[in-house]
Amino acid sequence: MTDTALGRQEVNDLLVETFNSILRVEQDVLNNRLTESLTIAEIHTIHAVGLHDSSPMNVVAARLGVTLATLTASINKLVSKGFVTRSRSQADRRQVLVSLTAPGRSAYRTHELFHKQLVDAALSVLSPEEEAVFARSLVKVKEFFEEQEKRLVTSERIAK
Repeated sequence: MTDTALGRQEVNDLLVETFNSILRVEQDVLNNRLTESLTIAEIHTIHAVGLHDSSPMNVVAARLGVTLATLTASINKLVSKGFVTRSRSQADRRQVLVSLTAPGRSAYRTHELFHKQLVDAALSVLSPEEEAVFARSLVKVKEFFEEQEKRLVTSERIAK
């Protein structure tokens, strides 16, 4: 195995381990009294609904990159748990709007605080120069994955 291949394997391992660690930490944080009944997918749905007055279901589905059917199942659970309300648009009764309840807004803010604290703690061990390099690198990695996602969506549309 070449040094380059070993380096790439180490990068792969770091990406996988980092992603899994973030998910575990996020799940542990969700076990507080404001969010204890929520899954990670549900808290991400709450985040996608956001603090807006209301959002159309198709807009929330697009934010999450899921189908309307998938979002509907998640919203149904969040409505039954009391985190989201569903209503019809006054302008177009066919359009379904969702918004956060008071507990939903609390869960949203708890999740936002978690991410802020996570980033603050992670960056606290870096020098300003390292932080700048890290941020630029993350932008490139994010752009790569966004491009992969676009290709995947395009491939799925062609296959249908």
